[in-house]
Amino acid sequence: MASLSEYLAWRGDITFDEVSLTVVDALLLSQLSYLNLQGIIGKTERKKECTLAYAAKRFWQLHTEEEFADCVSFAVRSAGVLLREMAKTNRFRDLVLRNYVNRNDLTLEEQFTALEIVLGRRESFISFGGTDDTLIGWKEDFNMCFLSPIPAQLDAKSYLESVLLGSGRKVYIGGHSKGGNLAVYSAVKCKKLFRRNVLHVYNFDGPGFSKEFIESERYQEMKERIETWVPESSIVGMLLEHEEDYQVVKSSQSGFLQHDATSWEVLGAGFIRLPAVKESSRRLAAGVKEWMSSLSPEELSQFGESIFEVLTVTDAKTLADLNKDRWRSITAIIQSFSAMDKKTKDMLFALVKAMVSANRKKETSKKSESEEIKQIGSAGPARSVGRKKLPGNSH
Repeated sequence: MASLSEYLAWRGDITFDEVSLTVVDALLLSQLSYLNLQGIIGKTERKKECTLAYAAKRFWQLHTEEEFADCVSFAVRSAGVLLREMAKTNRFRDLVLRNYVNRNDLTLEEQFTALEIVLGRRESFISFGGTDDTLIGWKEDFNMCFLSPIPAQLDAKSYLESVLLGSGRKVYIGGHSKGGNLAVYSAVKCKKLFRRNVLHVYNFDGPGFSKEFIESERYQEMKERIETWVPESSIVGMLLEHEEDYQVVKSSQSGFLQHDATSWEVLGAGFIRLPAVKESSRRLAAGVKEWMSSLSPEELSQFGESIFEVLTVTDAKTLADLNKDRWRSITAIIQSFSAMDKKTKDMLFALVKAMVSANRKKETSKKSESEEIKQIGSAGPARSVGRKKLPGNSH
């Protein structure tokens, strides 16, 4: 079936004036905020805004193919390739990029990126970045499991309000992974004056929220405008709670690699849908949730600090840094693990046990999954299957 690149070849000659935003367009635009556009656009740069075509040209003047081939983050790698392909199309090349923000704050434990993409005279797409390869970004993701709001969520709300202030623009909001969570948070939490300007929110395999958040009046008011997509073997998107309807997309990859949005399979102007998330993913998410619920917020915070200290014992700031000298990193990490206090070690082993248990249950469920797929196949095409709610939800 078709990929995002093939979608660009098929739909690329049609402008947004001719055909409005599709869900595949939203995913493509959500990928752009993974890129480091410093030196191209921004408050401190020579240009405060530029066309997508110009951004692509300058980006590949500043970066090399070899640099991207060695990039640990598949999201960043893929975004660079997609930017170049999008710049070749009538549909995307003349879109204006502006209000770019890229913030990494070790003190606040925050990694935040955002970008406004002007679709026309009155509409924009707000793209929130997911986690890149910075260790502080991954630490912030873990904080999301017990801390609300995290700094990036507060910045997402402020960013959306600053874009809408005095503009009267209508906006689509989207993001992949953590960016999807930020998209939902900003739309729900922004001032009531601005919420009417939000046309639609796209959450692509992003984690959910606390039960209190999804039961709030503001969330309930925005729920019908939130669209969530997760791959069949979703892990990130199954964390925490969701109440909005979600749809399952077919991926050409397996396991965690399905989180890579470039593996999602396209059919026309949409995605190929599947009936449900795999049982193995449900069980893994349930195991992690059970482990988390057994700990207090203070214990989870301490656990996150301990793991972060272990990973940064080599002075690494990114996954790429860890990858440069693997043996040195592994040795240092093992030594650091051995120095952990017993309570932290017990929490780590409990997490591993929950994940292993989910994997064992996966093996026993393969036969029933296979039978379910056969029954669905005999009932008709996958795209006719209705929407479902995420598991673990009490509503």
